Amino acid sequence: MITKLDRQLAGLEPFQGTDFMERGQDGINWYDLSCNQNSKPYNYDTVILVTSHKGHLPWLKATLKQYFLTGKFVLCAFDHPFDGMSNLNQDMMKTHFLRPDHLLLAHSWVFKHLTYDSAKRNGWFWDLRYAQGIINQFPNLKYVFCVNGDCIWDKPEGIDEIIKLLSDGDLMSHATTSIIGTPGTLHTASVIYKIDAFNKILEYMIDCMKVPIIGSNSPEVMLRDAVVLLKLKEVIAPKQPIFPKDGSIDMYCSYNEDSTWKDILGFRNLAAEMETACEERLEPLPKHYLDDFDNWCYFSSYERDTICKFYDTKDRRHLYRYWDQSADSWWDRRQYPIEFYGVQPIYDRQK
Repeated sequence: MITKLDRQLAGLEPFQGTDFMERGQDGINWYDLSCNQNSKPYNYDTVILVTSHKGHLPWLKATLKQYFLTGKFVLCAFDHPFDGMSNLNQDMMKTHFLRPDHLLLAHSWVFKHLTYDSAKRNGWFWDLRYAQGIINQFPNLKYVFCVNGDCIWDKPEGIDEIIKLLSDGDLMSHATTSIIGTPGTLHTASVIYKIDAFNKILEYMIDCMKVPIIGSNSPEVMLRDAVVLLKLKEVIAPKQPIFPKDGSIDMYCSYNEDSTWKDILGFRNLAAEMETACEERLEPLPKHYLDDFDNWCYFSSYERDTICKFYDTKDRRHLYRYWDQSADSWWDRRQYPIEFYGVQPIYDRQK
């Protein structure tokens, strides 16, 4: 359960007249925190392991807040984008890295060594491997949720119900093709593991990743193979997200489809929804999911000139420009001045 003090320490609520020495209206001071907060990781039985990178920054503040509000231990593994082959600009720390708002919303952070080639294969695995070392320092942690930094839980209070649903199983994903036949593919964007299963799976994966194979060993393939070879019990969520066009399982939940994880946790894949809405000219995500820090500095220049201006002004001409410039095929992309869509702002949704 999350307390008022938890929220205050994360910067979600202000302290009232409290400083290092004086207790003020909140009734605590620095010494109280020293006595009661420094060994806090031992107070939890569940860790939420968030894997993230620069590409998640448009949503990361919103997603971390929701993970924090579960009242569980939040550990974020952030894959920073800097390497010696790139042109390094010190200003990139603002646009490519974390800020204090982010750092307060996780109890602990881990940064792995630099990895190269596919971030989805290499970065994701080594994020988990480093975080595993921290998690195993605390024998009280019994459950591990592995989640992506661009996915959100709108109902963080539902986390204990997901744990209950896992029951005597070893792991459960928000989406899996195991419902139509095993061995199935489990999507890694949001998975709960029992700690023993988590450790066994990572030990299997390290044998695959020590000798990299270019373009191979995706997280989903390694997880599927680990479940089969280790004879782990996969729990299948009763309601899977169904792709509206052909009835298949939509691993990315691109349309915010109904599912067990949505019903219980309010699960949404914000990056997938935003991309799908853009390419198919659907209504964009609500603004509260996005981070407009420093004039939308986490977004690309064309996004700042189109969709971000729509969020700021509600003028749909900027949305139409965004749709035209973001077409899936380069052949279909069009760049028109805003006057092409009308000389006056458009605020009403047109069919």
